[in-house]
Amino acid sequence: IIMKRVILLFLTSVFICLAVACYDDKGSYDYKEVNEIEVDSLGKSHSVIFKKDTLKITPLLKFTEDSLSLDRYAYEWLVVPSTSTEELTREVIGTERNLEYFVELEPATYTLYLKVRDKVTGLLWMNYTSLVVRTATSLGWLVIGEDAEGFVNLDMVAMAGDTIVLYNQLSNNGLPRLKDPKSVVYTGRVRMSSYAPHERLWIATGERSYHVNPSTFEGDLSSTFEPLVYSYFELPEQLNPVYMITKAAGGGMMNSSRTVVCEEGHVFHISSFLSSSEYADPINRTTVSPNVLFKAYPYIFASLGYASGGILYDTDNNQFLRYTSYSTTCSSLSDKADDAFPWVQPEGRTLVYGENTMDTEGGGYGNSFALMKDAGTNGYYIYKFKAAGQKVAGYEVNKSLATDIDKAELFAFASNRSILLYVVGKTLHAYDYKRGYEKKYSVELEDEITMVKFDIFSGYGDYNDLYVATYNSTTRGTLQKYVLGTDQNTFELKPDEKCKWNGLVKVKDIDWKNGVQ
Repeated sequence: IIMKRVILLFLTSVFICLAVACYDDKGSYDYKEVNEIEVDSLGKSHSVIFKKDTLKITPLLKFTEDSLSLDRYAYEWLVVPSTSTEELTREVIGTERNLEYFVELEPATYTLYLKVRDKVTGLLWMNYTSLVVRTATSLGWLVIGEDAEGFVNLDMVAMAGDTIVLYNQLSNNGLPRLKDPKSVVYTGRVRMSSYAPHERLWIATGERSYHVNPSTFEGDLSSTFEPLVYSYFELPEQLNPVYMITKAAGGGMMNSSRTVVCEEGHVFHISSFLSSSEYADPINRTTVSPNVLFKAYPYIFASLGYASGGILYDTDNNQFLRYTSYSTTCSSLSDKADDAFPWVQPEGRTLVYGENTMDTEGGGYGNSFALMKDAGTNGYYIYKFKAAGQKVAGYEVNKSLATDIDKAELFAFASNRSILLYVVGKTLHAYDYKRGYEKKYSVELEDEITMVKFDIFSGYGDYNDLYVATYNSTTRGTLQKYVLGTDQNTFELKPDEKCKWNGLVKVKDIDWKNGVQ
């Protein structure tokens, strides 16, 4: 019986093998009739302007059987928003082999597919690329300052397509005419659809701060900060943001958290937009005295490469205080006798200027700088530190070299050089504070300097691009890009003549916008 079973199993196995072999033969015969297609050359990505550009793509299609008629193939160019997977949001923008499409897609980020279907066999081949649809105002430098009549206005050096200058974008935009421009803040390009409601463009002035439409710059009287706050503290009737930690360096993508400091000295923090969309009680208070609000300096020291908490300056008690991503109060920072500088300031020493940079001494994602002044000695000090609370270095400014620094109101710290820039009238001074190698250089410009600012956010260059704004009554505001030389033994500013724009407002501040709208 056992022998019969073995013979039966053997015969069954042979039968199955013969059947499979015959099936495979037939399959191989059919396979030779299939014209396989490789879809290529769609490009890595495409960026186009809404209702201005025509998107043209000529794909490279490689066929295994050139003898077959190409009329048997159907083509479909399909776009799908990157933030959605719903079938209803998909749109066909072309049905020819080569795409030529006048862009009428709403500004957003898409995935663009090319599908090639064999109408005889029904087989489908496909490849894809990325597509960003922008408005003319989606990319470039936002420039805030005073217009010819002395009111706050906004120009934009728009770079979404050909570089053009858009003037007076706040005129007749629904807001009152304001005085005393402070800053312009774009909160960053949206990475996730859940962040989209938090994309804002803030116009900060000495009279009032409003957020406006990031694409059209339109606003209204209700577009203020107070409706975004839900707090049990008694707060001023008006809260006017002047500085925010909203985006990362090198491209300007929006952070998941946000910290806002108001001109009135209050600071608000959201640890994650995924868990909250309202600003709760202000964090400008200490763990020791949680019911007492101190007045914060209108700047936040934070890492630009990776924002996780930061440092505030308490102007009431002249001390630096640390907050974390999930803090509701600020905590003290400890000092030791041999430290490079103190967190708690000696009598008479106060903060003059602060700046976050991409200086990476000691590792990390960028160091912060504070310029301090001692009222008793009239001396100046530079503190370099990490926003997590680690001291990196401290320097006493050599005033015999850094002449007229006490007359300056404009400052900027370089990321890749031990250079502090300061401005007096038409003169740009560069003080090298490296201990033992201190030097001072001066560059005289033709007109009054109204702003100096290093490019940290655009993602172009290596943080050596410096933007200098000047003003005269004839050509009005001028914005000029310079490149700071890297030779540590000298100071060289090379102007980029392709990046010079005239006829602007009297520039107070600039900010980089990298949006999809």
